[in-house]
Parts: sequence; C-alpha cells; structure tokens
Amino acid sequence: MIHELLNEMWQTIERVAIRIDNKILDIELDNSHGNYIEVGDGWAEAFYANPTITFPFGELGYSLDGMFCVFSIDPKKITVDNIAQIIVFSRENPTVNFEMYGGDDVFETYFNSKDEGDIDEILEAIDKTKEEFVQLDLGIEPLAEDEIIDAFVDLAIKIYNFLSETDLLTKIPM
Repeated sequence: MIHELLNEMWQTIERVAIRIDNKILDIELDNSHGNYIEVGDGWAEAFYANPTITFPFGELGYSLDGMFCVFSIDPKKITVDNIAQIIVFSRENPTVNFEMYGGDDVFETYFNSKDEGDIDEILEAIDKTKEEFVQLDLGIEPLAEDEIIDAFVDLAIKIYNFLSETDLLTKIPM
C-alpha cells in the first residue's frame, strides 16, 4: 500500500506539472522537506521528501495527507474584498479544504474553510500579524479520483490568476 501511494504521489505531480506548464510561471519539479502532516490530533514534521512543483510564490505538492497547493501572500496588501473572494473560492468545491496561516508560525491559522469565518475577524487577525507573508493552502485527500484532482488543479490555477491580478503574491523569503 505504501508503495502504491508513493508512486501515485510522484506520478500525479509529474502529470500536473505538464498540465500547468505555462499557466503558472517558472515551475520546477522538486522534492520538498519540512512539510507537516496530521497525525492523530496534532501535526508531525515529515523529514522525508514530498514531490512538489515549486514556483516563486509557492508550491503544489503531494504528501501523505493528500495534494496541496500553497501560495505566499503579502499580508499588508490583503483587503476585505480579497478575503471575501477567497471565501467564495473556498465554497466552489467542497472536496477542497482552504486554510490561511502564518508564514513562519504555520500553527497560527487565520482562516479555515471548515469553519465559518467572519471576514472582519480574519482581516483583523492578519492586520495584527508580524509575519512577512501568510500562506493560502488548498488541500484534497490522498488517492483522489482523477476528476477531483483535475478540479483541484483548475481551482489552484484560478486562484493563482486571482492572486496575480490583485498583486497579492509575494516571493517566499529564503
């Protein structure tokens, strides 16, 4: 079972890389380290590599938790309208979980699509942060059907375009 899951992870990312080439700029196949996965009631760091497609403003990858796409956003540029649109995106597909959290403090969550978030409270929490960037994370369960993966990738591209057009994307500080 682990062998099949690992093969599915890498094969899916390779397929997605071909699909998003020229839709998300400067992509590169990579193996990321330092991801966290949910284990029991908490989070555990994954010291092993996960297949990813990196780009200057984030990454799209596959971990034991499933597929994810993370965008790096400048918290100083976030407005009420931006948060409202992100909430609209989060309701488009119930199989995709959205979360917005800190860049350095990944355990500081500002928004989770599983909870009803008040736009003013979300914006207030982001305004108070001292983070250089916040992360918008989309995720789906592992071993999802091809149609779910395709819908996930379509939504990730749509959000990338929105974040680009509104100048919210920021390069991840090294």
